Amino acid sequence: MPVIAERIAEFRTALEDACAERSERSAHATGLFCDSIPNVYDFNYLRADEPLAAPSELVGEADALMPAFLHRKVVAGRDAEQAVAAFSEQGFTVTQHVVMAHLREPDRRIDTSAVRELDFDQLVAARTEVTVAETHGDLELSRNLDWSTRLVMAAVPTRFFAAFVDGRIAAYCELRGRGSIAQLENVNTLPAFRGRGLGRAVVQHALDGRRTHSELVYLEALGDDWPRQLYAKLGFDVVDERYLFLKPGHALTRLRLRTPRLELRLATQAELRALAEVARAGIHDPAAMPFYVPWTDGSDRPGFVDEFIEHNDAALRNWSADNWSLVLVAFADGQPVGVQSIRGDRFSENRTVDTGSWLGRSWQGRGLGIELRAAVLSLAFDGLGALRATSGSIGGNLQSLGVSRKLGYRETGTKTVAPRGVPVEELLLELHSDEFVSPVPVEITGLDGLHSQFGIDKLA
Repeated sequence: MPVIAERIAEFRTALEDACAERSERSAHATGLFCDSIPNVYDFNYLRADEPLAAPSELVGEADALMPAFLHRKVVAGRDAEQAVAAFSEQGFTVTQHVVMAHLREPDRRIDTSAVRELDFDQLVAARTEVTVAETHGDLELSRNLDWSTRLVMAAVPTRFFAAFVDGRIAAYCELRGRGSIAQLENVNTLPAFRGRGLGRAVVQHALDGRRTHSELVYLEALGDDWPRQLYAKLGFDVVDERYLFLKPGHALTRLRLRTPRLELRLATQAELRALAEVARAGIHDPAAMPFYVPWTDGSDRPGFVDEFIEHNDAALRNWSADNWSLVLVAFADGQPVGVQSIRGDRFSENRTVDTGSWLGRSWQGRGLGIELRAAVLSLAFDGLGALRATSGSIGGNLQSLGVSRKLGYRETGTKTVAPRGVPVEELLLELHSDEFVSPVPVEITGLDGLHSQFGIDKLA
């Protein structure tokens, strides 16, 4: 068994290295990354060295090597079992994988005449159907997973097998290999055809279709899931274990708001660092202060960037369904250019939101402020069922006031504030949902399953 496990590990390592678009070394791990598909966890992670370093060190190295990603992931061998508790304390979930090699004849053979080999492009529609049917699955994720498979295909010869029912692809798998070893992967049955033994059929056919019977075929399965038992019946035995430690991005990282020129979403650490530099380059006339908290006054301090990142991180860390603040970063042509926030205090009771925003000076004067506000108002009114939105204009902030007026806000009064210790007047404004008509098209994606984050049920 150790020899077989070593052969599999060597093949897997070579395949991982070949698929990576970029790799980086740290003291105790190798970072393997595909920047073209940053949200595909299986292609962006740290592969821990053996013997395993202290989990705290690996978590620190993941933070250092993965600032451009919303998640953190560390993959380790069987000796990582002892590290499960320590990773859990750091906020990571653990998944145990068993590595199974095909070493025996199956318990029985079935008819596989409905299975045939096909090209990857013929399989894309069925793969999309499976992905979209999964929790949080969508077309963007499906496209990213297709691209990850094409990376594998470029690295190693890959074959695809599918079972057909009434002319439709009902189940499929892939067999990727070179030399005397191959990996069976992505065994899936479409939802409408589950429970018919089609998974067994495509696996048996793929095994029968390997180049030679001396070729070692292996797969990985979740240690506590039912497919492991199916594979055992098909002649696979456990020869090794692996542990996958994952800290996924916050659930709200799925949310996307898109206007003709902007995308609004949560940002990675690297993107927040770049955005801090936009703020440092200037947002407003230094003689005026348009914000309640005069945070831009400290933009020339050495610690400003780290404080800026911490402020954004704290909004998620302190999130609650009763009192939330969603700080969305605005991207134009892939570059961070500003922020649009939306806040709810006891939102489920009062259905009222408050908004605030800023743009880097080089991006002002282009009408982007209207797109920013229209995006979050569409989220509030159409996506979350808000009834009212409030805003304010401090000390004659004409840009903010102009956006509010163009979007239909009404003035409701004034109050005195003192951002720099000197009293100034703030003009108060509000907009009701039945008064709002977005001047630009707004696309909202990723909101399904997130309503509870805002303290409400999904809208009918």
